[in-house]
Amino acid sequence: MDFRSVLRVLKQENRLEILRSEITVEDEISEICLFENGAQNIRKKLYIGNIEEIISWIKAEADSPEKGAGLSAIIGIKERDFEDESVSRHLAYSLENGMISNYALIREEHTLKALQAVNNIMQKKLKTSYQVTELMALAMRGADLKSILKVSEKTLENPVIIIDAGFKILDVSSMEDIDDDIWKASIRRGYCSYEFIKEVHKIDQFRPFPHNSDVYEVNCSFSAYVKSCSKIFHKDRLVGYVIMLKKREIENALIEEYLPMVGSSVCEVLLRTKEHKGVFGSQEENLIHELIHGGDEELIKIRFKINQIELPEKMSCLMIKTNEYLNSIQATTFLKEQIKNILPGAFCLEEQGNLLVICRLSQDGRLTSEEERRLLGLFQQGVIHMGMSSPCTDIMALKDAYGQSAQLYKISKRLQIEKEIMYFSDYSFYIMLSNLNEKDLLQYAHPALNILRKYDQIHNGELYKTLQVLVDHQSQMVKTAEALSIHRNTLSYRINKIIELTGLDLSSNEDIFRLSYGFKVEKYCRVAV
Repeated sequence: MDFRSVLRVLKQENRLEILRSEITVEDEISEICLFENGAQNIRKKLYIGNIEEIISWIKAEADSPEKGAGLSAIIGIKERDFEDESVSRHLAYSLENGMISNYALIREEHTLKALQAVNNIMQKKLKTSYQVTELMALAMRGADLKSILKVSEKTLENPVIIIDAGFKILDVSSMEDIDDDIWKASIRRGYCSYEFIKEVHKIDQFRPFPHNSDVYEVNCSFSAYVKSCSKIFHKDRLVGYVIMLKKREIENALIEEYLPMVGSSVCEVLLRTKEHKGVFGSQEENLIHELIHGGDEELIKIRFKINQIELPEKMSCLMIKTNEYLNSIQATTFLKEQIKNILPGAFCLEEQGNLLVICRLSQDGRLTSEEERRLLGLFQQGVIHMGMSSPCTDIMALKDAYGQSAQLYKISKRLQIEKEIMYFSDYSFYIMLSNLNEKDLLQYAHPALNILRKYDQIHNGELYKTLQVLVDHQSQMVKTAEALSIHRNTLSYRINKIIELTGLDLSSNEDIFRLSYGFKVEKYCRVAV
């Protein structure tokens, strides 16, 4: 505990009047000494004595060639000496020459009370240090989150709750001691209440939160209890909060020192817990993670609004898989930067070993040709698959969109598709097939396909492929001939042969429809042509 903190405790908890103080060094106080036996110029010592003893010591030190490193002092002074210019002059001299680093003047009759109070402070400090050491040791020994919180609750004598930066409740020390109906409902739901979130952001607007783990208080009109809060950081990024529901009054000094250490211990536990890896992402990443895994719809929308996170009006989920050589933090980070450069405004997060990108789509529900061209270049850098969901305009539809993009990878393996951005709209029929019994699928293929396949095998022909290209090009002769690189007369001959062998009516929409899905069924079932 530093000198400033000691003075704060003396004023707030011991009701001691500090007449005047000067603080030049923020050193921790490690020892208490009386001035009556003299003093050594050692920093981190706190001396307590009266003004006569201090001035005598300053005069003696003034003649010493080495004036020391400076000490801290609580000085009892008579009322008549308070305005004495020589007292002020000696104290100023001691500060200028480094003999005293910090001092506080109190009434002389309060000197003994100050000594007792500071001694109590130091005893409590030692006890708290032991409790903190015990907590950190517990975390280092591999204790789980619940164990850390139970020990914390026992020390703080109040319930302790851990939430992530997106106000999702990760765990609570115990439910038995929580009788606040709002918090009980929030814990059951898994998210902080809208009222609490709003209050936190209101405080941030009017007086900035500490950008460290210093303890601050949140008061909500709907709750009977003050909340003592401490931020949890990892590599200078906010990942969550420790919240203590202040049901019972305890020493502020204990809360101020112990609560940040709870956060540090919790951070160690979260880092090694797979299910909580997501808390170390950005606020946007955490919320999107909640979205795709079916979080509370109402609260997610509120959190998006409060955090001023805006997703594109027309968006899609793009899932990107990489090879094993890119599965490192440095390579993944570099790939994320490239994707954000190609797709401005995109949100990119890691999800189950893949990169999931929430990106804007053009009016036709696809990426622009330039974006596609640049993304395709990533296949030369270790990317092995890209799958794009159907467009969506509601953030709550992203869960289904994520499922669509995940299914496309299975189809790419099945159809052996490489180096292509697969759109769900192009492969939705194959995904439907993947949910059916494969043994029964071929019975739905048009029988004409089997006839043509056998004919081609015997005569080394290309009637099957010719019909497939014709159907793909909506029976347009010119485009079909160009795609096959054959003369129109050759195409006409082949079509007549197809009709002769199968009896197909290529002007029938029903036949064309059956042929279209028949080709897809056989492609999915890997029927040899």
